[in-house]
Amino acid sequence: MKVLDVPFIANPDNRCVNATTGMILAYFMPEKKYTMDELDKLCGYVEGRGTWQAQSLLALHKLGFQVHQIEDFNHEAFADDPAKYLSSILDKEALDYQLKHTDLKLEATRIKEYIDLGLPLERRPATDDDIRHFIDDGWLVRLEVNDRPLAGLKGYNGHSILVVGYDDSEVIIHNPDGMNSNKANQKVSWELLNQAWEEFGGSFSLYAFKK
Repeated sequence: MKVLDVPFIANPDNRCVNATTGMILAYFMPEKKYTMDELDKLCGYVEGRGTWQAQSLLALHKLGFQVHQIEDFNHEAFADDPAKYLSSILDKEALDYQLKHTDLKLEATRIKEYIDLGLPLERRPATDDDIRHFIDDGWLVRLEVNDRPLAGLKGYNGHSILVVGYDDSEVIIHNPDGMNSNKANQKVSWELLNQAWEEFGGSFSLYAFKK
């Protein structure tokens, strides 16, 4: 089994993007210690709103990281008219949630900046082979998932985890789940991972980082 020695940072509440970003920084830049307040600013966290991925990708790029994004999502269409694009892919309940809890104009600006910088962006569902490739090449991999299957629960809650290792039968994840117990080096089957991954809107979103 291949497992990277990544420090675990607990999520105190709903800061999973912030916590995984802190783990990435702690692994590649151990000389610098980031507080949760600093991670909040780095990731663009606003209480009561969902934390999208673009701001942390841009922030890590500016810190000298390589970043790579793969997901079945039309970033150009979102940047052009976020509400119109989301209305074409989400049901009414999910769309209403995003309209209420996301600054869509700000997120569109961030995604446009990512595109304009020419940073790696593949519009397709990511795969298990992508995870293996990045881990084997020394990258860390963040996935967007439904956290409930990973906690043995029913229902849905959007969540970010960090993949730190794998073998043929299992994946090792750092799971900063502030609602259902933070878990370092949690072992899950590939089947369970893919279930949780697919249930985050079917986009199979993957974000990879390397310094």
